[in-house]
Amino acid sequence: MPTKALGETLKEYMVVGRKLPTEKEPVTPIWKMQIFASNHVIAKSRFWYFVSMLRRVKKAKGEILSCKQIFPKKQAGSVKNYGVWLKYDSRTGHHNM
Repeated sequence: MPTKALGETLKEYMVVGRKLPTEKEPVTPIWKMQIFASNHVIAKSRFWYFVSMLRRVKKAKGEILSCKQIFPKKQAGSVKNYGVWLKYDSRTGHHNM
């Protein structure tokens, strides 16, 4: 069942990207992420946000190979595991969990 955020339905996207090849590194690793977003533009933006935090690669030094919407299967009772990053501000500062 789709989730709603700010009045828009979130869809699941599979975004695949990589670092641009260079003379030093002609073959670069490929990264694949499942991202929930309202459209494909936001999904690509979230992909670069997470890659820049995890792999220290900026959007200018990388490329998107594909961005596909994933449609849910019609199987009831299946379990999916997702990672959740919780961020909150408190009196003592900013916390990431």
